[in-house]
Amino acid sequence: MALTIEPDGSNDYGPCKCCGNMSRTVWGYIHRDGEMAAVYYVHWTLGRIDHGARVELIMGRWGDDSSADDRSAVAIACRVQAGEPQFMIRDAEAKQDELATHALRRDQIVGTPMSAEIFEMVDAIWLDEKRIGELGGKSKDWKGLMN
Repeated sequence: MALTIEPDGSNDYGPCKCCGNMSRTVWGYIHRDGEMAAVYYVHWTLGRIDHGARVELIMGRWGDDSSADDRSAVAIACRVQAGEPQFMIRDAEAKQDELATHALRRDQIVGTPMSAEIFEMVDAIWLDEKRIGELGGKSKDWKGLMN
């Protein structure tokens, strides 16, 4: 069951209250064998990977006969440790764009079969989403971005 990434939009805004840099969010769609599986968002502060990144997934049933009640929001934090990206499931917040009604907590995901599916999606984003190159991905050297 192959996953494919379909990039969509991007938004820059800021400046960040902490460092004064601009922030960026990119989003798109994840398909499993041609069927919609999730919407993803990746948010980070430009030029400051030491701030980490936030990945959000909207997972569940999609299609004309589905609604936000059929989908859940999942939050994943990314931090760089020893020059490598590390991901951790966090408690999600309800989506403002009304794509998902349910915001999953960490304890609802960790240790369940859903966690493997989530990390498979994060891997697909990290390896195939070219717009997040500043954060690392497969073609970047994380250690070089730590400065």
